[in-house]
Amino acid sequence: MNQIIRQIAEQGYGQVLYNIFFAAGFVAVFLFALIAGKKYKISKWKALVYVICVYTISTLWMFVQCWIENGFKGWGGNNIVRTFVWIPLAAWPVSKVLKIDWDRGCDFVAPCVPLVQGVAHWGCLFVGCCHGYPCSWGVYNPLLEQNVFPSPALEALVALAVFAVVCIYEKKQDYKPNGLAYPLMLMLFGYSRFLLEFLRDNRKVMFGVSTLAIHALFMALVGTAVYVTIKEKNQKKSTKKTERKKRR
Repeated sequence: MNQIIRQIAEQGYGQVLYNIFFAAGFVAVFLFALIAGKKYKISKWKALVYVICVYTISTLWMFVQCWIENGFKGWGGNNIVRTFVWIPLAAWPVSKVLKIDWDRGCDFVAPCVPLVQGVAHWGCLFVGCCHGYPCSWGVYNPLLEQNVFPSPALEALVALAVFAVVCIYEKKQDYKPNGLAYPLMLMLFGYSRFLLEFLRDNRKVMFGVSTLAIHALFMALVGTAVYVTIKEKNQKKSTKKTERKKRR
């Protein structure tokens, strides 16, 4: 693997492969939308347009966030992970325009979020970004020209695992919207990403915590709070329905 990455870097194809994996991530989501849309009772064209619009709005917001974090001096990086907690807000106007129930739309987009990361993140291995700490047994990093901990590969595998768990959960719910799928994804992705950030050799803000780790923890805490709130709300509704049936 190291020899392959080294040869690709020497031939100048690293950025090309990075772009290919980046594009492949969105292709994977578009295919998922076309295939799984009917399970959520969303037509193919609406499912595709929904995903494209939500990601477009989220990407624009990502650059605004970077601009704010840099003190309004530059647009900064392009890590879309920082937008995950805001995606339901981006989905709200799109749901209104396409006449899709917001809860259903959020449930539908929940698996899409980690799927992009699970595919696109492999491209980081070929350009050297998002790398871990130097280690003798690691993967060759073309940017540092030494072996490092394979953070991108591990993060991609974890993202795919989150994608699988969310899909399994929604299948068990028979794809009926209950508002829990997206906060569940935020919890799984957020807490895991917070821990994985400690394996990255990036700039730390305080106590060994990076800005992306802070974003991940915020994401996870929001997901937990929303999940617990909706869960309790759904249980109360279920209890009231049961009581009404008994009265009849």
